[in-house]
Amino acid sequence: MQFGFILPNLISPIAHAPALKTTARLAEDVGFDSIWTTDHILVPRAQPRYANGTEAITTLAYLAGMTQRVALGISVLVLPMRNPILVAKQIASLAHLSNRAVILGVGAGWIETEFNFLNANFHQRGKLLDEYISILRTLWTQDHPAHDGTYKFADAVFSPRVVPPPQIWIGGESEAAMHRAATRGDGYQPNLREQMDYRAITQRIRETGSGRHVTMSLRTTLNMQDGAASIVEKLEQWRAQGLEAPVVGFKHETLADLVNALEMFGRDIIPAFSNSQSIA
Repeated sequence: MQFGFILPNLISPIAHAPALKTTARLAEDVGFDSIWTTDHILVPRAQPRYANGTEAITTLAYLAGMTQRVALGISVLVLPMRNPILVAKQIASLAHLSNRAVILGVGAGWIETEFNFLNANFHQRGKLLDEYISILRTLWTQDHPAHDGTYKFADAVFSPRVVPPPQIWIGGESEAAMHRAATRGDGYQPNLREQMDYRAITQRIRETGSGRHVTMSLRTTLNMQDGAASIVEKLEQWRAQGLEAPVVGFKHETLADLVNALEMFGRDIIPAFSNSQSIA
């Protein structure tokens, strides 16, 4: 398996520059394959957990200059809230300048007030997500990109062109998200839920995708106090159900907590899965 680390840029009591720099470098040093940011922009006071932290793409650009090997991922960008042409430029630039794989996880979003703050259409977010994915791929892959829809462009030049283009992984646990992953995504990354039948999800993605390869991922938070043997067993169970690329965060209150968890994971967990192939 390939392991990704969820950076503390959001949903963390230590969402600040020293913690981001320290943990990004350490994650690379202990053997993680990728580092991932989380996205929210302007949330209502009723959801303070998602309010304090740094912007997802900017944070990856900052950390790309401080790391050398790890792939760069976003888990997940709420794409319907954003201008997809600008996102295409930002992600292509990140991949070009870092000379590394960039994995753009995208999702439909769920905080209606945040959409309202950004003058985005919450009730059309699924339709917009599909259209915006098409815009990204058009700009990243076509010599003469054109689109006629919510955004209109033709006779345009886009750069930088990255070969291969950034991967697009689909987040979310809904029926629509699974279908979108199977038919349009390079990967699928739901959040772990209780009683999730991951084997059934994997089988459904494979069947719906008619043979397309979709990297099976999963986002979850681990407690290293559960012990290495328990965590390895859990990961082995998920791998047997189809998991290829877990993206994990760790329960923490301080930077020291997170450093200890990263060091333990690198020492006790990653070596147990050292024969995996690259995801990007």
